[in-house]
Amino acid sequence: MTQRDTGPVDAGRGRTDGPGRGEDGRTRAAASARRWLRLFLLALVGALLTTGLVLPWKVIALVLSLFALTAGVVALVKALAAKMPRLVVLTTSIGLVGALFLAVGTGASVLLWPVTKTYEDCMARALTLRAESDCRDGLTRLDGLG
Repeated sequence: MTQRDTGPVDAGRGRTDGPGRGEDGRTRAAASARRWLRLFLLALVGALLTTGLVLPWKVIALVLSLFALTAGVVALVKALAAKMPRLVVLTTSIGLVGALFLAVGTGASVLLWPVTKTYEDCMARALTLRAESDCRDGLTRLDGLG
C-alpha cells in the first residue's frame, strides 16, 4: 500500500492574515452572513406569527421582533462585508423596516397593557358587528387606561 502525497506540510500555507482576507476568509464571511440572515428570517417570521396572540403571549412577538431587529442589523453588516448580491442587501433592509414597524406596534400594545386587555376581552365577548364597533370605539377612547 502506498501513501498518497498530499503536498508539502507548511503551517503557514493556506492561512490568511485575518478574517475576511483571502478566499477562505470570504467563504467564512459569506457563511456567517447567511447564518445571521437565517436567524433574522426565522425571528421575523416568528414575530409575525405570534403578533396576533392575546396578552400576555403578545410579549413573545415583541421579544422576537426585537431579536429580529438585532439579527437583521448584524446580518446586513455581514452581508455588506461579504459583498453579497444587492438583492440580499435590499431585501434585508426591507425586512428591517418591517421588523421595526412590528416592534413599535407590538411594543405599543404591550405598553398600553390595560387598554389592549380591555379591547381583547371586549372583542372576545362581541357577537355582533355593532358590538365589535363598540369595542373599536372603546379602543380609540383608550378605555381601561384610567
